[in-house]
Amino acid sequence: MPAVDIRDVVTAVRRRLAERGPAGEPAEEFVRKEVRAVLGRADPAVEREVLCRLLGLGPIEPLLADPEVSEIMVNGPHQIYVERNGAIELTGLSYTDGEELMNAIYRIMQFCGRRINFSSPLEDARLPDGSRVNAVVPPVTDYPVLTIRKFVRKVFRTADLLQQGSISPDMVWFFEAAVKGKANTVVCGATSSGKTTFLRWLTTFLPKSERIITIEDMRELNLDHPHCVAMEATDKADIHRLTVNALRMRPDRIIIGEVRGAEAFELLQAMGTGHEGSLTTVHANYTVSEAVHRLIRAMIRAGGVTAEELEYMICETIELFVFVKRLPDGTRRVVRVAEVEGWKDGPVARDIFIFRDGTHRCVSPVSGKLARKLRENMDAELPDIPAFGSPVDH
Repeated sequence: MPAVDIRDVVTAVRRRLAERGPAGEPAEEFVRKEVRAVLGRADPAVEREVLCRLLGLGPIEPLLADPEVSEIMVNGPHQIYVERNGAIELTGLSYTDGEELMNAIYRIMQFCGRRINFSSPLEDARLPDGSRVNAVVPPVTDYPVLTIRKFVRKVFRTADLLQQGSISPDMVWFFEAAVKGKANTVVCGATSSGKTTFLRWLTTFLPKSERIITIEDMRELNLDHPHCVAMEATDKADIHRLTVNALRMRPDRIIIGEVRGAEAFELLQAMGTGHEGSLTTVHANYTVSEAVHRLIRAMIRAGGVTAEELEYMICETIELFVFVKRLPDGTRRVVRVAEVEGWKDGPVARDIFIFRDGTHRCVSPVSGKLARKLRENMDAELPDIPAFGSPVDH
């Protein structure tokens, strides 16, 4: 039996679909019938493939089902990359042509009630499983571009992070005490560094008795917490408006997936006025100074305050910056944990943990001020680890 060129079959069936259409019969049955007509025989495997390409999302559907794939990057019809286990790789998959890829994009947008075309060439959407979609089409690009960040169903357990080397055993005790003791914490890192994954892990230490409000552009955290209200931004209610509204909902803590604008100002005010222990992430690299300046650039959009006043506010409110990084081998690590002790012509900070020579090291204990706060909020003694005053091994 001669090999079947799936592209030729797709092209032929698509032409017949355009010429005659299903004419009242189900589209799936019409496509199956036309495939049999083109092949001159029944071939369930080819029928499934053609259905996938003409009525589904095409060759990327198996990637969406692959738990090891976290991101799918379609650069035109003939180049599909994935991020698999932290490493980016080129697949051997491709669409038949640009039209097939555009049709897949149209189907995604139609499902979400969105529209994308030459006059509106950029759009975000979400798949039914929660995966985030970004599409860019001509004339912005020479060919359709589709990027899908898959919804992470797996919540990484402490054992997973330890096995991967993302954290050390002492850091588990440290972060549990920091969360339960209500340290105001910001997780920092570049794109795809693992900020959301780490933030989600931190939330596993939240006391079950507290009321938690989460706010995100697109829902990813999905906390396993008995008293959690999850809010997602829309065209009518952006992150800033949701943050202001959250303060009227009697939260114990507010968790924002990532701060980029004026919501950062509202969150820091909340942290200093009864909502201690709130958490967020910010897109920043690996120094406290850069993280502070990123927050300033976001907060200044609120207006009415100077950059210097905002810097002082940040340094007096945020207690911990946690820096996560994606290494060249694809692994993610917490590479630095720093305590902000205050402001003196700029941020005053001390490193608590650093990742050096492949090992997490505690280089300094937390300040007495932070230790007292954690102890009082936990109503318990702090773990006996160097980060809380036991002898430090340099």
